[in-house]
Amino acid sequence: MTAEDTSGDIAPSSQANLELASTESNTDTTTSKDATPVDGVSHSWNTIQDRLRTSVVSISTNRPMAFEEDSPETSYATGFVVDSEKGIILSNRHVMGTGPSFHKATFFGNQVVYLQPAYYDPVHDFAFFRYDPSEVQGIEPTAIRLAPEKARSGLEFRIVGNTSNERMSVHQGELSQLDRNAPRYTGNYSDFNTFYFQASSGSKGGSSGSPVVDIEGDAVAIKCGSKDISSTAYMLPLERVVYALDYVKEGLVPPRGTLQTVFGHVDHTGIGRLGLSPEMAGSEGIDINSTTGMLKIDKILPDGPSFNVLAVGDILISANGKAIPGFSELFEIMDASVDKQVRLRVFRKGQFCSHSVVVGNIYDITPSKLLYIGGALLCNISYHQAVKWSAPIYGVNIASDSNGFFQNAKYEECKIIYAANGKPTPNIDALMEVLRDFPRDKPVVIKAKDHRDLREEAVFVARHPLVTPPNILYTRSPTTGFWSIESYGGMVAAKEDICAAKSIDLLSGSDPEPGQPSGMMSAASTSVDMFLSGHGSQPFVQKVSNSAVGIISNSITPADGQILNESYGSGLIIDKHQGIVICNTETVKNPTCIVWIRFAGLVRVRAKLAYTHPLYPISFL
Repeated sequence: MTAEDTSGDIAPSSQANLELASTESNTDTTTSKDATPVDGVSHSWNTIQDRLRTSVVSISTNRPMAFEEDSPETSYATGFVVDSEKGIILSNRHVMGTGPSFHKATFFGNQVVYLQPAYYDPVHDFAFFRYDPSEVQGIEPTAIRLAPEKARSGLEFRIVGNTSNERMSVHQGELSQLDRNAPRYTGNYSDFNTFYFQASSGSKGGSSGSPVVDIEGDAVAIKCGSKDISSTAYMLPLERVVYALDYVKEGLVPPRGTLQTVFGHVDHTGIGRLGLSPEMAGSEGIDINSTTGMLKIDKILPDGPSFNVLAVGDILISANGKAIPGFSELFEIMDASVDKQVRLRVFRKGQFCSHSVVVGNIYDITPSKLLYIGGALLCNISYHQAVKWSAPIYGVNIASDSNGFFQNAKYEECKIIYAANGKPTPNIDALMEVLRDFPRDKPVVIKAKDHRDLREEAVFVARHPLVTPPNILYTRSPTTGFWSIESYGGMVAAKEDICAAKSIDLLSGSDPEPGQPSGMMSAASTSVDMFLSGHGSQPFVQKVSNSAVGIISNSITPADGQILNESYGSGLIIDKHQGIVICNTETVKNPTCIVWIRFAGLVRVRAKLAYTHPLYPISFL
């Protein structure tokens, strides 16, 4: 069964289940594979560890917040030096992550240096870190040469990494397949629009980012993932890695083009099923029998550059008059044609046709801003999320909501915000503009879609929590990789906001000045006047029912040893004019709770915890 048929069996190797690292045999043999003379120099697998011990590092990662498809986590993986003079380390994109994060590299001799994220590819599973070479003392890291041209079926290799976080674990194998489609992982991230190498090696969690080296010590691929239920390993070819590295060395961002289209590799049988015969392909100068297959279109994102131009099932023949046998040839043209028009020749429904498409800039659809507001983390929808959901790159993604800004949204189902207060929000900038001057004490009407079924829409009210850390905007620099932090002034406090209301003197019991109630006091007084009238025939029944209120409290932080939960309770009005309610401390646990008071089961107003007795279980709202 192929990997595509069993996506649940695959996991990125830095997240896979831990297994004990296998012991590499050091038996001295005399076969030609163990000692191969190259350029007059005899290379042996027995010395591979000695040759690479200063080049391979262990990388520990701490991601404190969610962003795009990444969740907060702490993990370990592998990387290797590709430029020792400028301090550049190559690893995986899923190792670096796409959001704010902290990284450390451990060199040979347990020397630890901090890493700076320099660049991650918007699509493929590779990334570059920078380190300060002067911080590495006592050893001289040697750069591993990238040699994608050496990859061939049957090539014997070694994966030198940190399987199960065991330093310098070595796994051997032979490349068995060079043109498989990118594997689909069980997590949120999966690569696409590239070939992957496949081999049996046994390397598991912690080996992500390891170099796949030949007997000369040159890297022919980078380890990316593996299957949990077998020893199958997946490796990324290095053609696009070499292309990006040339730019990163100069401190530049490599140009990357996109059609917002997912291509797949189809074999000869699949080509025949789509109606393209060898004779028809020969008329276009394509010798199918000399290839292992061709590229076809598997998915087109709505409203993308190729939407309503290309079609799913199209077989790609050429681009700008050049035959396209694989992914590297296609994206060499795409990356060189950003914001330019390319001419694509495709086979569709028994005939050949040509279409012109303007290549988009992939960085325009790569999220680089993260908004922390009211305890929620918001960012643009990423390319990978759009591909996974078959959705247009439109709207704002609710990455997480720990403090209850979207507590009424059930955001696990409705994660794509496309309108706020009746205004469209195609991206995070549009949403920030809507919320910039909006009062904090007012509800925000949100329209969102279910990412699993875009036909499902929801309209709900979001409210900014009363107590929350400052709202912050994080912005990633495309050249340095650093995240800048600035205060976001959206959801401003209202003049009569409950948080800024005049403090209540619970001991004096003095009334506010006539005609000058705060916003909360006015709302509470109005609600009481509306509903504290003639309920029940007995005076004591009427008095109690007029004074009783329902309380809903959402705990948003684990303060005072309390867990995060929603609690319900009752309270009694003890001061109608100042709007004071007494309740049990168990109902409202700490000042960070989001509190609502319900009158007669009909009208609901916000409240805040004013005082909790240090000894007795009573609180005042």
